[in-house]
Parts: sequence; C-alpha cells; structure tokens
Amino acid sequence: MESIILEAKNIKKSFGGISVLEDVNFSLHAGEFKTIIGPNGAGKTTLYNIISGVMKPTGGQILFRGKDITGMAPYKITNMGLSRSFQVTNLFPNLSVHENIRLAVQAKGHGSFNIIRSSSSYREYIEKAAEIMEMVRLSGKGDLMASDISHVEKRKLELGILLALGGDVILLDEPTAGVSAEEVPELFKIIEDVKNTKEKSILLIEHKINIILNISDTIAVLQNGVLIADDTPENIQKNERVQAAYFGGGALNG
Repeated sequence: MESIILEAKNIKKSFGGISVLEDVNFSLHAGEFKTIIGPNGAGKTTLYNIISGVMKPTGGQILFRGKDITGMAPYKITNMGLSRSFQVTNLFPNLSVHENIRLAVQAKGHGSFNIIRSSSSYREYIEKAAEIMEMVRLSGKGDLMASDISHVEKRKLELGILLALGGDVILLDEPTAGVSAEEVPELFKIIEDVKNTKEKSILLIEHKINIILNISDTIAVLQNGVLIADDTPENIQKNERVQAAYFGGGALNG
C-alpha cells in the first residue's frame, strides 16, 4: 500500500448525550478499497456524514492528505478531492444523462457556465463525459432525462458523476440500495473496474457480504459505534468477535 490518504482519529459523536460513535480510528491508503460493515444503527452513515462534512463530530479529527478537514463545508471537501454518494440518488432529474455528467466534468475543470456559449465550445468536457458514460455502462443513454432512466441506471449515473468530479477518494454509501438482486453484480462490476484502475481510493458501506469479501482489500466492522475490527477479508471471516457481534456466531460467507 502507498501512503495514507484519509484518516479518522478518535472520532466521537453524541446526540443528546447518547453516544453514536466512540473513539473510531481507521486509515485509508492511496489505492485501497475498504468496506465498512455493521448492524443497522452501528454508526456507519454518521461516520460518512462526518468524513464528508455533513456533520461535525463531538470529538476527534478527519485528516485528508494530512490536512485537518474536520467540520469543513462539504463543497470544500469535494473540491479537495473527496466525493461522496448517498443512499438516495442525488441527480439533476430534469437534465439528460449526458448533461449530468458533463456538468460534473465541467465543474471539476472550473469551466465557465455562460449559457450564451454553445455546449460544443466545451469539446473536452463532452468527450470526457462520453468516456465516463462508457465506463459506467450508460453509453446510448446520454439523451435520456435522468428522471426517466431505471433505478439501477440512476445508481450508475451517480457513480459516473462521482468519477467526473475527479476526486481521489470516493465514499459510496450503500450504492446497491433499492437495486434488484439480478442487477447488483453488474453494478459491482463497474465499481470493481474503478478499483482496478488503481486511480481511486474507495470507502464503501454495503451489506452484501458475499460480494464485499471478494472486492475489498480491508473490512472495518462497527458495532454500537465502536470499531471492533479492521483487517483483511480473510481475517475478518475468522474473527470470533465479528462473528458474534454481526452474525450471531454464524459463518461470514453470505
């Protein structure tokens, strides 16, 4: 692994005196694919909200490339190179698939949004958008309104927007939520393709254990706001505390 790109140090979060996260520590290295798992209410999404600036922690620090970004505005964190998806798709429904991605490419390129100029003036953005649409399996869908495509296609589009923003770190919060079992493998194949480029570090929240065991470099396990394990998939499967806490002692294989 290369150097640490994202680090959580002693993260705490309480609501009304109730502790949701307690001294959570973990690191994400450049090029690493780490998945965070845990029962409902374990604090996974709260942790993501803190990392991405949506929430401020009660205590602790988030470091991105060694810089303290704790409590920084979400748009500033995104501009620094950390992009985040949500459980509910976050798109421009009245724009086309191509326009959703092109605008994200353009935003990353700091291009002008002067509506008087023709979009053909932005050839480099258009070409990059087409390249990303192919990567997320949306070629041929570019002219469709985002509101008119299927749910799994919206998930692909959201991933495409994250790629268009050009961040070095991508946070994926249950990208398969609401996706049918038959469509999950294709969506994860796209995520795996992104991983294999070695250009992104990925932090994933997901419940589909059989898939994350095959794709993750490391898996972190939260229970009641406490990080109880952070290890390779092989060691996580053998970890008795994880088995007892997350799977009631059952085998970690599906």
